[in-house]
Amino acid sequence: MKPSVLRSIVLLLFSSATVLLLTAAQRKEARFSQVVRDVNLLAPHAAARPAHLNDNVIEGSAVRTGVDSRAELTFADLTITRIGANSIFSFEENGRNVNVENGAILLRVPTGAGGARIHSSALTVGITGTTVMFEHHRRTYTKLIVLEGSSEAWLTKQSEKRVRVGGGQMLVVKAGATRLPEPVVIDLDRLLRTATLITEFPPLPSLDLIRNLVNNQKRSSGPLINPLIDPTGMSARDVNASTRPQSTPFKPPGDRNHKP
Repeated sequence: MKPSVLRSIVLLLFSSATVLLLTAAQRKEARFSQVVRDVNLLAPHAAARPAHLNDNVIEGSAVRTGVDSRAELTFADLTITRIGANSIFSFEENGRNVNVENGAILLRVPTGAGGARIHSSALTVGITGTTVMFEHHRRTYTKLIVLEGSSEAWLTKQSEKRVRVGGGQMLVVKAGATRLPEPVVIDLDRLLRTATLITEFPPLPSLDLIRNLVNNQKRSSGPLINPLIDPTGMSARDVNASTRPQSTPFKPPGDRNHKP
C-alpha cells in the first residue's frame, strides 16, 4: 500500500474517532434554552453560579430555581426538561436519569430516543417516548401527570408494585403512602391553557400528540373524572406551595450519599 494512501486512511480513522468522541461528550451535556429570573447551576464539586441562556450543563450537575423562576434544558437528542419555581433538579445519562429533590418539572423524551427515569424520595417513574409533568414536595405529596404516551410508576421503596399511568391521567401520592392509588383522568385542555410549564415556554414538539388526546376527551360522551385536585400541577394551590421558600437543603451533587 502506498504511503500516501496509508496516511489518508489513518487520517480518516482519526477524524472519525474524534467525531465519535465529541458526539459522545455532547450527548452528556445539555444547554439552557430558557432562563427566567433566579436560576442557579451547580456543577459537580463547584460553587453555585447564576445560569445564563445557552450555557452548557454537564452530566451530574444540579439546577436550582428561585421564587417565580423557571428554566429549560435541551439535550442533543432533543430531550427537553423544564424546571418550575423553587425546584432542585439534577440529571445523569443524557438527561435520562433525573432526580427531583423538590419542585416541578416537565420532561419530554422523543419517540425512539430510549427510556428515561424520574426519581424522588417518594415516587419513581419510568418512561419511553413520552411527555410528563412531575411534582414533588417531600412533606405533602408527589404528583405525576402524563400528557401523552404512557409511563410506569412505583413507590421508590417498593419497586415490585407498579402502576401504569396513560396519557391524560394523573397519579397523586401523599407523603408517607405505603401503596399507590389508582390514576385518574384529567382535563388536558385545561392543563394546556393554564400550566406554567407549558404556557410560559415555546410549543412542545409533542404538542400535536397532546392535542389529539384533548380532542379524544372532547368527543367522549362521559364526564371527566377529577374529584380531588386541579389537574394542571400549576394551579393556585400548587403555585403557592412551590413559590414559598422551602426548607429542603441544597446538596451539591458531589456530596450526595446516593445516586438519583
